[in-house]
Formats: sequence, C-alpha cells, structure tokens
Amino acid sequence: MTRADNRTANLLGAFALVTMDGIRSELGDLTAIGESDWAALIVLGQSPGITVDRLARIVHLSQPGAVRLVDRLAEEGWVERKLGNDRRARPLQLTAAGERMVRAMLLGRERVLAGALSALDAEERATLSELLDKMLRAAARERDEVSTDSACRLCDERACPQDRCPLTPGCGVVA
Repeated sequence: MTRADNRTANLLGAFALVTMDGIRSELGDLTAIGESDWAALIVLGQSPGITVDRLARIVHLSQPGAVRLVDRLAEEGWVERKLGNDRRARPLQLTAAGERMVRAMLLGRERVLAGALSALDAEERATLSELLDKMLRAAARERDEVSTDSACRLCDERACPQDRCPLTPGCGVVA
C-alpha cells in the first residue's frame, strides 16, 4: 500500500470505530444489555424461528453462551422459546416487547448512521454506497470467514433487502 492508501485505511478504520462507538452509545441508552444481545434481538426480528445453535454461530458465541444469552433475553420479556419438532432445538421468537425493542434499536442505529451520512450530498452518498458495495463483495471473496449472517447481524434488512446484499447472492439472515 502507498502512503496515501495507508492514510485511507486509517481513516476507514477510525470511521468504523467512531460509528460503532456511536451505535454502542445509542443502543446503550436504550438498555443495559450488550452487543451480542442487541445482535441476537435484531437477528431474531429478521429470522423468527431460528434455533439457539444457529443464533450462536451468527453472534459468535459458544452454544452454552448463546443459551445464557437467550435466557437473559427471555427474562427481560423480549424472547420466547416455542415448541418445535425437536425439544433440543426449540425455535426462538421475539415477544411484542422484543419487537418494540428491535424497532427502537434500529431507529437508534439509523440516527447514528444518518448523522454520519449527513456530511455528504446525495451524489456523494450514492458514490459511497457503490464503493461500500464493492468493498463488501471483495471482502466476501477474499475471506472465507466473512459470514453474511454474522456481518449483517446489526443490519436493517428493510433498508438492504436480501436480493441486494453485497456479501453473497440471495444472502440474508435466514433460518
């Protein structure tokens, strides 16, 4: 990389951290739960009926860690375990309170990201969108461990439908 590329990489890294710090602050104001919990709620909102095992992979937790996470979210009244065909793999679903929390979290995330984008005019935002799409596609090709489900765990799928996700064709957080 050239000196200019190194600076661009630093700027990108700093922007990513500032943005995530803003999202952490915004979501932390809503509730005292942590990032894995936020991601789990958002994933469950997008994929009702997934199992704890699948959720564990998406939020990068061990299976016992994911069970504890689901227990915490159930205690808060945001998640419930449904009856399924296999008692060991019970489908998970948000409660009405969980759905409200997810909407609030996505709105908070949107405020932070909209604030960052407000520095750009419409043409610059369109260019940035194309560049980010291109960069995410390249990252998915270069790194086998880039999991679409994991990378999209805090996404608002209404804003980026599965058929337009840059990470893999037809991707999305699915059961």
